[in-house]
Amino acid sequence: MILKKIMLIISLVTLTTSCALNSKDSQMENKDALDIRVEKRTLSNGLKVLFVKNPELPIFSLYTFYDVGGRFEGEGTTGATHFLEHMLFRKTKNYPSGYFSKFVDDHGGSSNAYTTFDNTVYYEKLPITNLKKTLALEAERMSNLVLDPEEFEKERGAVLEERKMRYENSPRGQMYSSMMKVMFKGTPYGGSVIGEKEDVINLSREKMLNFYKDFYAPNNATVVLVGDVDSDDAFDMIESTLGKLKKNDKLNEIKESYSSKISYKSKAKLPKVVGLNGQSPTPIFSLSFPAPKVGEEDGYALDFLASILGDGVSSYLYQDFVTSRRPKLQMIYAGNYTLKNAGVFFIQGQLLDKVSLRRFRRSLFRSLKRSCDRAITERSVKKTQNNVLLGYYREMATNSGLASFLGQNEFFYGDYRTYKKELEIYENMTVQKVKDACRKYLDPKKSAFISIWKKHKRTSL
Repeated sequence: MILKKIMLIISLVTLTTSCALNSKDSQMENKDALDIRVEKRTLSNGLKVLFVKNPELPIFSLYTFYDVGGRFEGEGTTGATHFLEHMLFRKTKNYPSGYFSKFVDDHGGSSNAYTTFDNTVYYEKLPITNLKKTLALEAERMSNLVLDPEEFEKERGAVLEERKMRYENSPRGQMYSSMMKVMFKGTPYGGSVIGEKEDVINLSREKMLNFYKDFYAPNNATVVLVGDVDSDDAFDMIESTLGKLKKNDKLNEIKESYSSKISYKSKAKLPKVVGLNGQSPTPIFSLSFPAPKVGEEDGYALDFLASILGDGVSSYLYQDFVTSRRPKLQMIYAGNYTLKNAGVFFIQGQLLDKVSLRRFRRSLFRSLKRSCDRAITERSVKKTQNNVLLGYYREMATNSGLASFLGQNEFFYGDYRTYKKELEIYENMTVQKVKDACRKYLDPKKSAFISIWKKHKRTSL
């Protein structure tokens, strides 16, 4: 996958030099290929640890990936994972509310977190002298959350306000949420990570605490550390903090019980055209198609297709609808969103004033039909290949970028070294592969066209 969204090869080679504990991880498999020198261990409590030594500056980046996201929420508890992420910056057993963030700020660092449908990730960037304390605080966060009733209600209000800002009062957020509901109907991906308003309002402390105890455990986490510290010292610090935590012996049983009750096969009835009332003065739209999950080879071709069709002013659809002699749109872009168990390819944009939405929809389908032959050329594929590889390498040029990159690969594929396969696929992408993907997935009979406009009648999905 193209991770979210040098050539700095010389600095990258320096960045990825370290001693390896596992002989398989330490061997240079191909001296001509990118080889990130990673030390990987699984501790006795099930915690996965990836470490890369970078002695260039006395700093570190620490990422902690939890295998829990919106897809693990049952009916009536949507938004629980995101709400819980907020609470994990609050009070714990041994520290007052806000201590973690204050510690990071006081020592000149930065920290944050994010929740997706598939995982929850926390990260910190600090001077290396603060590493052990930061690891101790991550261990505290993993094991000693206190859901103070007053803070819980205060944070509920903050989450509801965030939902209002991102979705209810945002036409683009409304469009994204609607696309997910339509394309992934009846699956854990069919909504928003923030959750439905009623679910957030009614979520109890007891349910959240049970959710925390089920999923926040060392055997459900992967820690990635990149920084200026020796291998033995790094693992000693991790062992003495996170390594002391007790694993959840029922984790697999909990996950299996949940997985047996759900399906990722969408119940969407396509094709579908939906017009929703919103605050946009001219229509904004989303045209989406079912696409492969993360890691499937067709998905890599769709990454190229998205770039060719809708990445920047020189892209095919931008030239066709924005900078043409008779422009119809203010802007347009395309993307390929891959999740752990499904995916969606989408094209989104906004119409100019007085452009007929119905006529534009027809012209968009005609343009896409032509694009499989006209847009996908040796030149466009080569240009995209260069951009993809440039972005791929640029992401790994910092401690934080590399830690995120390795963690994502380990999380989605179970092996950080999957980047070698990805690079090979990107380097060998062909015109024919992209054309085949275009014809296979951009099928009007399997599409959903959603528009948001203030002149649409007040309807709901």
